[in-house]
Amino acid sequence: MLYENLAQFIIKQIEDGTILPGEKLPSLRKISHRFDVSVPTAVEAYRRLEFLGYALAQERSGFIATLPSKSNLSLKATSSSTISRIDHLDEIVRLHGNALDSSFASFGIGTPANEFYPNAILAKHTVKLMRSDKECFSHYSLPQGLTPLREYMAKWMKPWIGSYPVDQIYITNGCLEAINIALAVECEKGDIVAVESPCYFGIIQALKNHGLRAVEIETSPGKGIDPEQLEEMAKKYQIKALISSANAQNPLGFTMSDERKKQVLKICERYQIGLIENDVYGELTFKKTRPKTYKYFDKYKLVTYCSSFSKTLGPGLRLGWCIPPKQNEEYLKQKLSLNISSPDFIQKLSLSILKNENIYTFTRKSVEEFKKNTSNYTTVLQNLMDGDIALSTPTGSWFLWAHVKGINSMEIFEKAQKHRIAITPGILFSASGKRHLESFRINCGYRMDAGIIDNLEKLCRIIRG
Repeated sequence: MLYENLAQFIIKQIEDGTILPGEKLPSLRKISHRFDVSVPTAVEAYRRLEFLGYALAQERSGFIATLPSKSNLSLKATSSSTISRIDHLDEIVRLHGNALDSSFASFGIGTPANEFYPNAILAKHTVKLMRSDKECFSHYSLPQGLTPLREYMAKWMKPWIGSYPVDQIYITNGCLEAINIALAVECEKGDIVAVESPCYFGIIQALKNHGLRAVEIETSPGKGIDPEQLEEMAKKYQIKALISSANAQNPLGFTMSDERKKQVLKICERYQIGLIENDVYGELTFKKTRPKTYKYFDKYKLVTYCSSFSKTLGPGLRLGWCIPPKQNEEYLKQKLSLNISSPDFIQKLSLSILKNENIYTFTRKSVEEFKKNTSNYTTVLQNLMDGDIALSTPTGSWFLWAHVKGINSMEIFEKAQKHRIAITPGILFSASGKRHLESFRINCGYRMDAGIIDNLEKLCRIIRG
């Protein structure tokens, strides 16, 4: 049939590399004109491509080319019903330090390539601010943060967190400081905190430093934290707080549905569990609209919202914030005990950018690249491993979570180092330090090129033994 012939022609172009995975396919009208077929025939051809795994429909923007997965494996959620005392902090520090070595292949670090940050915009506003405010380095800011910045942020965040008063917003040095302040206020030494499994290892470090214990909750690579297991653990243990990242979670990359967010909140209300929300990747979801947060649906006044500009403007800015359930002087006391205040210059710089630039516009350009990158890395890894690897299907950010049955990712990490390649072993994302041994995280924040492919080939040879 005509549409089948057309589909096979495009498949051949994708397989021989004329059209690359992640590349936008011609519009239906262009296909119709080029091959002298009707638009309905072109539609049928693209439907056939989508069915066979060679095309992916993008909302309001046509189709992109993909390669069908060679893997018949799928990622499964894992959990632990036991309470963990965090005893592997030294290992986390050592492995993380190695991953930051710039002479290594980029797969182990937590940041994307420098080109994906708005460096020119930052430079422009830095020069402008230094010319107009020569005294911004000579005094401390208010401990809670500059009022004009907090006022503007309250308006900026309203679509995804709802309406909150300025006095409830606390400026911090990054998102992790915000989480640490929340833990210090909401928990006491020895308390039990529920975390996703896997979860970002910075959170595990924070729990250790506060003398807290952890219970890992089953977390689906596609759907997020399991409300039913959270409730089961809440019945079994007296959980003081839950730390959860609902949008483009690191390392799995899922974005939870609004319905699941509401389910989790109901359970937290039922068992009086405080929810500390880490929404640092919220702006980087692949969806066309920025997803709402736990905070947006928090009618129970349980959520402390934490985020930062580290993933959008740049990690070196170190500007974050937290919004507790209500005005709480204990948050101010904790901030004062840590560093008095966040830098006045950085706050004024952030305000200048918020007022004069559209963060969404330049962030979306990077997000489209991250989406293409994760697709390309997935294709290459599955082909190199001949399908013997299960990979996450992220809905945001620049990470892939990989699982290879039978491997020890710590051993892979050590062997890969000798080839100047870094990965992030799965145990770093486990509160007990005993889970996710067969898994690891890959950074896809660098454009695919010959060097990347060469290092992925070396890594896969190491994995395959």
